[in-house]
Amino acid sequence: GTLAALWLFTQHKLDVVILEVGLGGRLDATNVCEHDVAVITSLAIDHVDWLGDDIEVIGFEKAGIFRSGKPAICGQPEPPASVSARADEIDAKLFQVGYQFEYQQQGDVWHWHCGAFDLKDLPIPALPLQNAATALMALGASDLSITDEHIVAGLENARLAGRMEQVSDSPLVLMDVAHNPHSAQYLAKQLATLKAKSKAKVHAVVAMLHDKDIKATLAEMQHVVDVWCPASLSGPRAASAAELCQYLPDGTKSYDSPAEAYDEALVSLSWHGDIVIVFGSFHTVGQITSHLSTME
Repeated sequence: GTLAALWLFTQHKLDVVILEVGLGGRLDATNVCEHDVAVITSLAIDHVDWLGDDIEVIGFEKAGIFRSGKPAICGQPEPPASVSARADEIDAKLFQVGYQFEYQQQGDVWHWHCGAFDLKDLPIPALPLQNAATALMALGASDLSITDEHIVAGLENARLAGRMEQVSDSPLVLMDVAHNPHSAQYLAKQLATLKAKSKAKVHAVVAMLHDKDIKATLAEMQHVVDVWCPASLSGPRAASAAELCQYLPDGTKSYDSPAEAYDEALVSLSWHGDIVIVFGSFHTVGQITSHLSTME
């Protein structure tokens, strides 16, 4: 798949190519390319079957995409020492959030700073500020001609499918592919902010893969979810709803599929001001997306 994508990019003579690493970094297929800028967006314990559960080892694997003399961006606050060690070893130009670049939210705007460069009163995007700040650093470290107007337009219009994706207004239905403790923690913060603005209850439709950290992921969401609708996924890696229920309140009802759980969540709403969040896996969001298309 990666080879086919690279061939297509070459055929179309593109000006800019952004490659997303599939797993780790050092041994990923995308690492055959001599890229101009390398970016680590975040670091967390995930894919333990492949990367293990040592955050220093994971940092080493991810820093394997760094190149000698080239910009290396790290958007993870206080990353493992292996990241900077690798940058020093090969003389990569490390830009670490909180050190070489910073960002700060003030009300409805935010500011970004790197050395002598400042961007002020930027619009709040529909994605984590940490990610937006890291993207700005990657742009700044490149030789692309990007104006302030381009940056503002990008922040105002950037959307990520499956990341706090809103698919309904009334009731408010959101979908997020959060499937590990790190992403669930961010999702919980976003939902808590929404709850604080109203008296809404949060109904969670969740289905996960059994090789994920189910216990810790659900624990991050416990304080913000009022009604749980756990469902089983299909396939050899799928976790059953019964597995999820081990970490949910006693008496939680389980469902055979995400679609069944979603339909029940809509029925159980106390009022249209409540919130439905679908999360737990790309598979979960994908199945609900297909389910919604059949309902139109």
